[in-house]
Amino acid sequence: MSTFESAKSDLLQIKRELSSIFDTAKSMPGINTFPFDIWRKAERAVEEQINENILSVAVVGAIKSGKSTFINALLEGDYLKRGAGVVTSIVTKIRKGSILQANLIFKTWEDVNSDIEQAMVLFPSLDYTSGNGHFDIRREKDRNELREALNSLCANQLIFQDTRDMNSVLLSAYLKGYERVAGALSWETNARQFKGPDFPRHKDFVGNDSLAVYLRDLELQIPARQNLNDNMEIADCQGSDSPNPLHLAMIQDYLLKTHLIIYLLSSRTGVRQADIKFLSMIKKMGLMENIIFVINCDFNEHESLDDLKALVEKTREDISIIKPDPEIFTFSALFDLLKRLGNDISEKDRLKREQWEMEPELRKFSDCERERFQTDFYKKLTRDRFNLLLKNHLARFAVMTGSLQDWVKINSDILSKNADDAVEVVKKITYEQEQMDQIKSMVRNTLDGTAQKIKRELATDINRFLDVHYGDIIRDIREFVRNYHVDLQEKKDDLEEMGLSATLYIVFQEFKNALDLFMAEKINLRLIHFAYEEEKKINDLLNNVAGPYNAMVKDTISRHKETLKNVGVQLTEHGFDYEFSFSVDTIKKTTGLRVPPLASSLQYTAKVRTEAILRLGYYNFAGFIKKLFKKSIQNQEEGKILALRDSIKRIKRETERSLVFHLGDYRENLKFQYIYKLVDVASNTLYDMLFDRFQIFTTDISEMMEMIGNEHQVKKKAIDGLANMDRSLQKITYQIEQLKTEGLGSN
Repeated sequence: MSTFESAKSDLLQIKRELSSIFDTAKSMPGINTFPFDIWRKAERAVEEQINENILSVAVVGAIKSGKSTFINALLEGDYLKRGAGVVTSIVTKIRKGSILQANLIFKTWEDVNSDIEQAMVLFPSLDYTSGNGHFDIRREKDRNELREALNSLCANQLIFQDTRDMNSVLLSAYLKGYERVAGALSWETNARQFKGPDFPRHKDFVGNDSLAVYLRDLELQIPARQNLNDNMEIADCQGSDSPNPLHLAMIQDYLLKTHLIIYLLSSRTGVRQADIKFLSMIKKMGLMENIIFVINCDFNEHESLDDLKALVEKTREDISIIKPDPEIFTFSALFDLLKRLGNDISEKDRLKREQWEMEPELRKFSDCERERFQTDFYKKLTRDRFNLLLKNHLARFAVMTGSLQDWVKINSDILSKNADDAVEVVKKITYEQEQMDQIKSMVRNTLDGTAQKIKRELATDINRFLDVHYGDIIRDIREFVRNYHVDLQEKKDDLEEMGLSATLYIVFQEFKNALDLFMAEKINLRLIHFAYEEEKKINDLLNNVAGPYNAMVKDTISRHKETLKNVGVQLTEHGFDYEFSFSVDTIKKTTGLRVPPLASSLQYTAKVRTEAILRLGYYNFAGFIKKLFKKSIQNQEEGKILALRDSIKRIKRETERSLVFHLGDYRENLKFQYIYKLVDVASNTLYDMLFDRFQIFTTDISEMMEMIGNEHQVKKKAIDGLANMDRSLQKITYQIEQLKTEGLGSN
């Protein structure tokens, strides 16, 4: 079985040899214009495409399931910070590099200030009026005002749904980390690298919320390891049970480009409700076929191997509800890591390793499972990477090679004939070329027309589905917003203890969190499914066109070969069959086209709170007037409840307006930045696939005819050059067959 690296090396060698043959053809006597420009561009692009097409492996699971430890064990080194914070939604990406290097990508000042302004919406004890109405963390006055507002909060205001309020945590983190990172930020995206011995310094940022909050992205480059090769990215994703729904949306976005998912479960907890929920989401995204499970085993949690095996079977039973016959591996990532680190560990880790080494049954089981995972994981990578990154290039090279052999044969036979016979051959070839050109023109026009028709049809689908007035999506979102219920009577104590402003903030946070969760768990999944259906429609519509035209192309080429045979030009029978396999999904992956990001932070304004205070004044004044006229007295508490009620209505109206804007913007991005581009790329790819085989038969051979009358020595030199090309092409054909056989053997 060929490994990916050896297959890639072989393919690039074929590319170099083809390039050399093109050079030979161009330098031959009588070749003044080069007939293979399309193929030359194609072979030159192969190396670039191979290097750009990344196979992504996502490591996901609940918080504290051991994802970072697992990746460290997989890469045989302590590279990732274990137990990082959850304030940010950074996906840590690991790739192969020549040296150990951490690339930290920072947010811009605009990103930071925008984050802060959104967290400050309706924030209690903060009436922000500085500057031009926008917060700027660079201004000391703004930072002081925010700090004072945070310090004035009582304990109840710092707790949200039995955990720390994420907004107050976020704002505090920005303030605490400002002095340390201010020099690294600007209005443009900045990066900082930690190389070699400084590499561990990146952990200070990842493990410290007040620094991590300033990061937009983090990429680690690790020197060569068995499980980290070129064109591969391993990603440590945020915990699937993060308290922030926007983190879940960002994980969804990353998973859409992932080729393999490794789902981590802790043996301390087994399958939890949060895992079932997240796995159900992955299934709805259509990604369940590319997932394997690892139970990260803690030896201290199990009395015996039988106890651990019982947990494995219970886990298998739970997962099978969502994915039948799941692939499950059970081993201790931490024990494996500590073994590989040798003496370069802390005293605490050393004692833990020694304790676990005294568990022979558990240790042996873990080692065997780790070995089994290693074998299966590497096999999957080899198979998937070959199919994704190499198979299409190999098929293209096979077409080039076979067609070049035909070109060599045609020109060799022409040069070996007398002038009259050569003229007859050229006349027949020219007639066939005219027929082929007509077919090419017809198919090009048909595909262009089909592409425009598909775009119109898909635009109708998208406009209907994402209609901001009557579409299914906006209808369901409006229904959620309008039906969201706040029990005003339950808020009486909060109003009395904290006042209207703080109570309104709590109500707003509860509503926004519920809406964000609804968007991530319901709406985003429907958008993903919709995009998948549109991709399938593109694939089916173009395949419907491709089928008949592929048959026409094959018939035309067969007829042309028969014509050549009748005039004494016998083409070589190639040892490979051209496999016409058109797949929009493959095109999408190899071109890097992706559905626009689904995550969105809805934009609100602090105007809601200002209006709430004004409404409170109105109701208090109305109560005073009613009291003067001895009507029913409306006390201050009732005034606060009414002001809160009206404020909730206003929040819902603001939300609907924000959602309509966001949905309309997303609709246009989906059309113009993804669907239309995918249609164009797919249509052009299909055209190239259909007529790659025509390239050789539509090549101008008039220059070669001029060689007929040349002196014997010049003609002999051309014939010898063609013979050398043929020998080289035979060698390449053999290499392609070998690589193809080895690649298919990895399936």
